[in-house]
Amino acid sequence: MQCLPVKSRPQHGAIVLLVMVSLSVILGLITTGYMLLITSQHRLVSQSMEWNTALTMAEAGIEEGLAQININYGTNYVGSAMTNWTYTGSSFGPVTRTLSNGSYSAVIMLGGGPCPSIIATGYAAQLYNLPPVKRVVQVTTTNWSPFQAAMTVQYNFDSKGSGITLDSYDSSDPNHSTNGMYDASTRMAGGDIASLWGPVTIQGATVYGKLRIGPLASYSIGNGSVGDLTWNTPGGIESGWFENDFNATFRDVDPPFTSGFPVVPVNIGTNTYILSTGDYYVGGDFTINNNETLYINGNTRLYVTGNFNMKAQNASFISMAPGASLKLYIGQPGGTPVAATFAQVNNSGAAISFSVYGLPTLTTMTWNGNTAFVGNLYAPEADLSLGGGGSTIYDYQGSLTVRSVGMNGHFNFHYDQNLARAVPGTGFLVTGWQEL
Repeated sequence: MQCLPVKSRPQHGAIVLLVMVSLSVILGLITTGYMLLITSQHRLVSQSMEWNTALTMAEAGIEEGLAQININYGTNYVGSAMTNWTYTGSSFGPVTRTLSNGSYSAVIMLGGGPCPSIIATGYAAQLYNLPPVKRVVQVTTTNWSPFQAAMTVQYNFDSKGSGITLDSYDSSDPNHSTNGMYDASTRMAGGDIASLWGPVTIQGATVYGKLRIGPLASYSIGNGSVGDLTWNTPGGIESGWFENDFNATFRDVDPPFTSGFPVVPVNIGTNTYILSTGDYYVGGDFTINNNETLYINGNTRLYVTGNFNMKAQNASFISMAPGASLKLYIGQPGGTPVAATFAQVNNSGAAISFSVYGLPTLTTMTWNGNTAFVGNLYAPEADLSLGGGGSTIYDYQGSLTVRSVGMNGHFNFHYDQNLARAVPGTGFLVTGWQEL
C-alpha cells in the first residue's frame, strides 16, 4: 500500500488573513461612519440648540429695552435711558450683557416718531471652535393709552340692564361734539368694548362700536348687537366689527405724592369742602355726607389712601367750577382693600377734566348717579358696578378701564375718543416683530 504525502495549504492561511483584514476594514469603516454620523447628529442638535439660544438671548435684550422705556409709565423714557444707557444722538446703547449660556447687545432706536424701536442681537457659542451663532431681532412699539376703548376690562364684562347703548364722540372735534360735550346728532360708532381675558356678556346692549377680545377670551351676544350706527340686528355682530387679538397692559397706579394740604370743611353755603389748585392728601377714609359738596375751583389733585364714599340718599355732590379739573387717587400700593362709591358729579367740562385713578388696594367701585357722569376712570384692580333702577336713563361720558364691569340699569355710555390722545399712555407695547 502506498501512502500519499500530506501537502501543506499555505493559501488557506492567506485567505483567512485576507478575510480578517477585510472584516477589520469593514468594521472600521462602519465604526468610522457611525462615529461620523453621531458627530454630525450631535453637531446638528448642538447647532439647533445654539440657534434657539441665540434667539432667546435676542429676546432677553428686547425685554431689557422694553423694561427701560417703560420705567416712567411709557411717557418719558429719555431721562432714564440717558442715565442707564449711552446716548449717541439717534439711539440709546448698545448695552451688552453676558449670561450663562450666551450674550446679547441691545439698542433703543429713537427714529422719527414718539415711540421707539428696539434692536437686539443675541449670541450663542458653538462647539468645535465654530463662530458664535448670531440672531438679530427688531420690534416696533406704541404708547398704549389706558382709554383706547369705551370700556376696557381685564376680565368680565356683564351688561344685565336693558336699554344699554354705547357710542362715541370727540370732545376736541366740533364736528362730533358740542362745546366739548356729547351730541347725539353727531355721534360716532366708536363705543368699543375690550376685554383681555373675558368673558363678555352683552345680552340686550346695543354697541355702536367694535367688540375686541383677547385670543383666550369668550363672548355671548344674547339679544344685543355690535356694529356701525346703521346696524341693529339683534343677536348679531356686523362683519368687520369683531376682533380677537386684543392686547393691553394694565399697569398699577403709583402714589402721586405722600403729603399735601388737608381737606377741611369750610361750611360756606352748600360748599362743605373747597379745594383750589394744589395737592390735597387724606390719610385714611373720606366721606361726602348727605347734603355735602366737594367743590373744585382749580387744578386739583386729591389723594385718599382709604375708602372714598359719597352718600347719595339726600344728594352729595362733587361739583366743579368752569375750567377746573380734578385728579382723584384712591387706595395704596398694598394693604387692606378699599372701596369707592360715587353719586352725582357735576362737571361742566370735558371728560379729561375729571379723572379717577385706583391704586392696587382699590378693588371695589360703585356708581349710582342720577345725572350724567363726565370723566374717566382707571382702576385696573377694581370691580366696577354701574347700577340704576326704574325708568331713569343714566349717561356716562368718558371712558373707563377696570378689572371687571357689571351694568344693571338703563345706561347710555358715550366714549370720548379724545381721551385716547389726551391722557398719557401707561406703557409701550410691541406692535411689530421681525428678524433681521
